[in-house]
Amino acid sequence: MSQDRGILGGKLFDYLDELARRLRGTILLFIVVFFGIFILGPFKFKVGGYSLFFVTPSFYHSFGVVLLELMEKGLVPPKMVLINVAPFDIVVSVVYISLSVAVSIIIPILAFQLLGFAKSALYPKERKVVTFSIIPILILFIIGVLFALKIIIPVLFHVIYAFALDVGVLPTLGILQFVSIVVLITAGMGAIFETPIIVFSLSYLGIVPPSTWLKNWRYAIIGAFFIALLISPGATGGIMEVTIALIIIALYFSGALLARWAVNRKYQVEEKTTST
Repeated sequence: MSQDRGILGGKLFDYLDELARRLRGTILLFIVVFFGIFILGPFKFKVGGYSLFFVTPSFYHSFGVVLLELMEKGLVPPKMVLINVAPFDIVVSVVYISLSVAVSIIIPILAFQLLGFAKSALYPKERKVVTFSIIPILILFIIGVLFALKIIIPVLFHVIYAFALDVGVLPTLGILQFVSIVVLITAGMGAIFETPIIVFSLSYLGIVPPSTWLKNWRYAIIGAFFIALLISPGATGGIMEVTIALIIIALYFSGALLARWAVNRKYQVEEKTTST
């Protein structure tokens, strides 16, 4: 059949078939993980004094509901009350959590599949950079998520709680708003912490010279504040926005300086090898 398509068409369809095969398996796994988190839940029982768990269908105590309870206990101030504003807000909140966890699990697998698909089209140097960037990307993403969960989000909710008390308003928060804020900030901070890897990789591959990052520092600062405004809920009088912007700026310059050091070192090594 590939002969009927022609040489170029045959190769093109072969590439598309391989990409579709890789994406098909990843999408199927995403669906399984999502429904597993949304429908299945842990059931605890004791045998001989030991607590054991097994997974069972449980819509009212699924893994998504368990994660929602953990988020409420760990992030909401003790006297702030989560309320179900609309009838289906609680269900939509569990769906958001299940989708977020499923996406977080699938993204590394999807990146691995796309890397395998593009491997034949990359030069050895590019392949090496991409391969060695996978682990730092995962580590930085986890650090960004933990930073959001441990520092950014608790501070944000405590500011909202204190402000509500000052004006004499009952400190309540809609369950869907709560989940949306947590998902948005954690995903945003996880992506923001990838900045050094992006800057470093583009420079090491020769796409963007390291000097370009440092010369255009003014645009980087403006972009940092713009991104901070996008992911911040804007309820802290600018404190949260400035904090996030400063983090982005620090990550940007750390990536630029690391790229300059790595590129200079690479040139030194190449000069030594050519001279010998």
